[in-house]
Amino acid sequence: MTSTDNSTKAPKAGDKVSNPLHLLQTLTRTLNEHLASACNQAEQDAQKVMDKLQRQQEKLELKLSQTQQKLAARETEQPDKPANKTRKKLDELEAAKVELHEARQKAASYIKQLSSDVRQTLRLAKGLERIDNQVGQALEKRDSPAPAAKPRARRPATPRNNTKPTRARKPKTTTPPAN
Repeated sequence: MTSTDNSTKAPKAGDKVSNPLHLLQTLTRTLNEHLASACNQAEQDAQKVMDKLQRQQEKLELKLSQTQQKLAARETEQPDKPANKTRKKLDELEAAKVELHEARQKAASYIKQLSSDVRQTLRLAKGLERIDNQVGQALEKRDSPAPAAKPRARRPATPRNNTKPTRARKPKTTTPPAN
């Protein structure tokens, strides 16, 4: 009877067993890759928003120019007929232009702050690269230990030189035993 259950098979000689060092190395590499990717994606998304706002402003300026031309033409062709609708539309376009300008300023400020945050994040993430390198070194040391070091020869014991002058000791006085 054959089993397709892989849990009972012994690991192959080439398979590495996961241990905390391998896991730490994998985590730091993955985190670093995802962090760089996320920072790049955030910058691209912010730039897309800025480009979209730029296109909206160009369209709005075109509409504004056309409306101004329309108003000027109407006023020259029919000076006695009020052009309230066109003026109202022109005022709405001017208000939209102001709002769009504010949105572009906020987006530019956001992009500037985002760029600064990305630089700082990636600078801090270099610590992850250092951890990855240290883990790699630790794994390398563990996997290929250095040859045993020869024991150092001990120095022969030498008598200490006391340079302090010794005090003369008082001689013990013995008292004759009392009879």
